[in-house]
Amino acid sequence: MLVDRDLLKRHAAGHSHSQDGKRKRTSSYSKNGRVSQACKACATSKLKCDEEKPCRRCRDRKLFCDYHDVGVNDAPEFAEQQGSNDDQLDEEFSPMESSQDTFSPLNPDLTAQPLVTPHAQMDTFLPPGPDEAMPDAYDGTARPQPDFTTQTVSPLVDHESGVFSVDGTFFPEFIPDSLVSLSRPGELVDPSAFPPNDYYAHRLYDHNLNFNFDLTEVDFGLIDFYNSRGSANPAIQPDDPSDRLDADSGIALGAEAYQRSSLSAWQPAHEDHAFADQAYLSVPKSIDSPEASVRSEHQILSERLSPGSRDLIFGMVLQTSLRANLTRIMKSFPSTELLDSLIQDYFAYQSQQVDSWIHGPTFHPNEQGPDMLGVLAAAAAVRSTIPTIRKLGYALTEVVRVQLSQKYETDNRTIRELRASQTYVLVIDIGIWSGSGRRTEIAESFQQPILTMLRRGLRFRRSVYSNIIPTVEDTPEMLDRKWRDWAEQESFKRLVHHLFLHDAQSALMLNINPLISYADLELPFPMIRPLWEAKSATEWRDIYLATATPGQERLPSLVDTLRDMSQWKGRVDYQLSGFVILHGLSALINEYHRLKFISQGNSKHWNALVINSRQQELSQVLEHFRMISHEWANMPGPEILLVYEVISMLVFMSLEDMQLFAGKEDKKEARRVYHSALEWINSVDSRRAIWHAGQVLRAAKAMPPGALTGFLAVGVYYASLAFWSYSVVSKARESKIAATADVASPNSDSNLVLRDRYPMVFLDGDETNDVHKFISLGRGCPALHGFGIRGPAVVADPGRVMDVAQGLLRADAPHDALPTLVQGLCQLMNDLGNAARSSAEAAVGN
Repeated sequence: MLVDRDLLKRHAAGHSHSQDGKRKRTSSYSKNGRVSQACKACATSKLKCDEEKPCRRCRDRKLFCDYHDVGVNDAPEFAEQQGSNDDQLDEEFSPMESSQDTFSPLNPDLTAQPLVTPHAQMDTFLPPGPDEAMPDAYDGTARPQPDFTTQTVSPLVDHESGVFSVDGTFFPEFIPDSLVSLSRPGELVDPSAFPPNDYYAHRLYDHNLNFNFDLTEVDFGLIDFYNSRGSANPAIQPDDPSDRLDADSGIALGAEAYQRSSLSAWQPAHEDHAFADQAYLSVPKSIDSPEASVRSEHQILSERLSPGSRDLIFGMVLQTSLRANLTRIMKSFPSTELLDSLIQDYFAYQSQQVDSWIHGPTFHPNEQGPDMLGVLAAAAAVRSTIPTIRKLGYALTEVVRVQLSQKYETDNRTIRELRASQTYVLVIDIGIWSGSGRRTEIAESFQQPILTMLRRGLRFRRSVYSNIIPTVEDTPEMLDRKWRDWAEQESFKRLVHHLFLHDAQSALMLNINPLISYADLELPFPMIRPLWEAKSATEWRDIYLATATPGQERLPSLVDTLRDMSQWKGRVDYQLSGFVILHGLSALINEYHRLKFISQGNSKHWNALVINSRQQELSQVLEHFRMISHEWANMPGPEILLVYEVISMLVFMSLEDMQLFAGKEDKKEARRVYHSALEWINSVDSRRAIWHAGQVLRAAKAMPPGALTGFLAVGVYYASLAFWSYSVVSKARESKIAATADVASPNSDSNLVLRDRYPMVFLDGDETNDVHKFISLGRGCPALHGFGIRGPAVVADPGRVMDVAQGLLRADAPHDALPTLVQGLCQLMNDLGNAARSSAEAAVGN
């Protein structure tokens, strides 16, 4: 290795050691520590030698100490090259013997080969002295390399290696003072003390150099120290221009919107408790009167609620109410007529749903407990367009929730009763879709107990369900008993499947893992809807015998159908069972995204090809489901189609990333997923996702006014979020490309560039050739059919797209008439749209 003579003198003088190996720093260069003559081994390694021969280092390392006619600056190989290379210090980098032995705790006898460690390499990175000129640019010419002989060394620790400690960090003796100061609190590095970056680049790109990076633990610790200290020094860190671009490209535009929405994290306050809503248990006369329009005149159940049953509900309320509220509640508690009207309304609503799970023909209100009656009235009340009635519903739900805990603890046989389980599930149903952070969190935490009770009661297994078959020979009493036993058994089946739907939907809304596995549901699917809706035992028997198919009495389960969809046959409720299958697939999609998340980056255990294959399988299964469902006698309703499109959309987008990018948590999390969003927008998956998002809105348009509540409303919001993210990320990418002066390729994957705006591709329309070109090639301008005279909504305008989605949820109803959850979603979409508009206007202004 070639070193300037004067530089070496200053270096050796400034780093003199005492015999005990401890480093001593002096304020001025000392010239008294120099030996008269160094041995050949120390001179070759450029390490300190001592006057006594053989020297201490050679004795410790069991080396031959040859010092005749050899000095520090008189080594033959050193002197030979010194004269011609004094001005080219930076052009030589040769392997040399390490100053520290290699030691293995597993093999103490291991001999070390010559290494290049930071100890040896740092000599070539020494900055020039103040009186020395910077080296000229490297011309690529190979330089002669000194030849050092390999020596066998002992495993003893070399105390003369020149390693010292500053604040617990070890440094070789030749580290310059400017670098050592990094370890001293309060000292900053002067950038002028270092050569320019290209000074080191000339060395690093010399391909004629012979590197050997067999580093020791001390070497790695030194490298880590420099990496951590260098990145922590703000004085020498330039601003990253991409960070400035990201800050202006729409990251976390909706952070404030999320903070104001009901989807944000709930922070408990002093006024949050189970008795906070008791003031709403009283209803003003203007609403609870015979002339009030809130009462329903139609009768769904076989009997009306009696005053005695109303008194039972009233007594339950008084038992759980605070003394301060009793007077007000007693004066204006809902009348019998109002409570009966609400209960009738619930069964009328349920008869229109795919998921009907409480058997109306065998339900007699005056034979039920007050908790069941109270929660049925509450379930209808929370769907009311009158805010006062909605508040009454939530107040009744709190009363029933408190009462249920006492009921279960008083008699543990309650955990196996059908009505108690139905009451429990209604309570968590109301809470999870309430739009209130407190009620949602309580409902989420209360879901596990009911699952445990049903699972322990074997209600998830096939064995507990028997075949109940009516015959024409049955007496009226026997037939009636069979019908009621069948209704209770079928109610348990539908309760389990309803809870599975509830669990899957709430998991999608909260973006968590579901509690019920699709592999748990081995019970048979519910039977056909006409059997469920039969008004009497005789009607039930006639339908049963008319639809019987010999040899097909075994009904498939969810597990059977997911294993082989050709098993999906028999006298099953196809609409409900199809709904269950879709939610089972949603659990598989959830697993896919979890596995994809842990396989990103340099994963050592997961194969990206397997992940991509999984996505293709899920897409094919969903397409197979769609083809089979169109062969039903009754086509799938818009509710099923909407959920199908939501789940298909989620195959091609990460819901977690999209929400974090929109600002669900904070800007730091949004910036973390920004690059994932860029990768998504550059792939065909983004166009597939927004195609399904458009079909979600198409299915939503077919829903009756006011039907978009609960998970259906959340599905519309997720579709709008897909459009919003697609637009914002695309604009951010294009802004970044423009800011870095990169010229876009004619085959760019951008779909929002002006030249591609026509022809328009309507994503909420039919599947046409233009749609296929857009998905596969990115050609065309994605858009939605608008409302009124405003015309189409181009996806490039996220504010306009949010207006379209809001219009579907509002359905021209006043804001106060909407359910609380729908109100919150509309407000969030409005805020996200406004944030995108403000960002676009600011960009235009600049």
